[in-house]
Amino acid sequence: EETMEDIKSYLERGREAAWIRFNTLNRGDAVKILDNLHNIVKTQQTSDFHNKFQGHSAIIVCPGPSLSKNIEMLKKAKGKILIICVLHAFQVLKKAGIVPDVIIHTDPFSLKDLHFERDGEEVSQWDEWIEATDFSDVSYFITSSMGAPYMFNIPANKVLWMSPGQKVGKHLPIEVFDYDRVGGSVSHSAFDLMIEFGFKSIALVGQDLAFAPDGDLYTDGAHLDMSEKRLQDMGERFLVKSFDGKEVETNNSFYYFGQSYERFANELKDSGIGLFNCTEGGMYLDGFKHCKLIDFIDSEAKEISENSIANILNNNQVSKESISSGGRSMRQYVIKNLSLANEISTFIKGAMEIAQRRDFSDHKIAKFDKLQNKVIKKMKKNYFFELGLQRELYMLQSGLGADRSLEGQVAFHIDFLKAVKKFNTIFKNALKEQFKLLSSN
Repeated sequence: EETMEDIKSYLERGREAAWIRFNTLNRGDAVKILDNLHNIVKTQQTSDFHNKFQGHSAIIVCPGPSLSKNIEMLKKAKGKILIICVLHAFQVLKKAGIVPDVIIHTDPFSLKDLHFERDGEEVSQWDEWIEATDFSDVSYFITSSMGAPYMFNIPANKVLWMSPGQKVGKHLPIEVFDYDRVGGSVSHSAFDLMIEFGFKSIALVGQDLAFAPDGDLYTDGAHLDMSEKRLQDMGERFLVKSFDGKEVETNNSFYYFGQSYERFANELKDSGIGLFNCTEGGMYLDGFKHCKLIDFIDSEAKEISENSIANILNNNQVSKESISSGGRSMRQYVIKNLSLANEISTFIKGAMEIAQRRDFSDHKIAKFDKLQNKVIKKMKKNYFFELGLQRELYMLQSGLGADRSLEGQVAFHIDFLKAVKKFNTIFKNALKEQFKLLSSN
């Protein structure tokens, strides 16, 4: 009976983790890149820094509750080890007098639509993390190609972009590097970058992925949503092995994030890259060496040299010719796909007119099928239709298999065409806006 309960527990945890992963991939919403076609042409891509930091080390800073234990140690690393922090750890570092070399935020959700409660009032993460913060000393801010367009205008010295999650690079007219270490959090994007940048050793700090003894999930000043609803959404709470080999409480979401790090470590075990967990609290991560941050800094810090981190960061510019060439290619892509969207609109209109008459004669059904097949054929010319209509395609296939009646079959086809029409409108409007932006530069 005890074994059965254990199996049931593992199955439930696995199911929830799988669902979290499914939602993570979809929340990435690669379709959002259509609103950034102009931005990704005019802004430098992070792939320009690949393998430029060989021989150097990096520290990824997250806002876990243990960050306060060793935040002062980061001052000793400044200038010798690259410090990259997730956006919601920046204010904590800044308050401690530490300016990271790089800030990263690749979450696709709009910060203007995300809130936390303070003194009984809702405060947007945009107001707290961006408007109320000075970025003038920050060398680089990294955003996502699938993030909100305004994230490309963060007032740091320079903004870069990366393409995490869904692999869409081959479906665009410019060269795009698709990062594929998808783990569900921004820190995983930072980790992926540090691997591709060529660092010989990488340390995690403040990556607790667990509750502190007092119940906190984040360090003071991180200003993240700790509402009861959000905690419930993060899943079941349970005990796992801790940093010091004892036990610590985590939840489904953080457990999945930890498993992603362990999977990455396993994939990199023969790479020669040193992986260190210097969080000094929270969850134990298999495949990482667990040690104090000061020990990592003492062993990995390099004296400033001609090929220093600052020099590498400052001497990697994108040419105006490259931007101009990318702009022309993207403009042609937009024109071509606007034409495609208009054709799809015409075929959908014809199919919907037949369906609305409710005439299910063989002749009309054959005509309806012909028009819908034309819609599907046209949609296959642009991968973003498949991405944007994942759920609807699944529903159509499942529905047609479940209800074999003529009325039922037609109803599922009509629902699908309505969804295509809605998405095609979004697709067309995004391209029209991008055409204006591309034409104005």
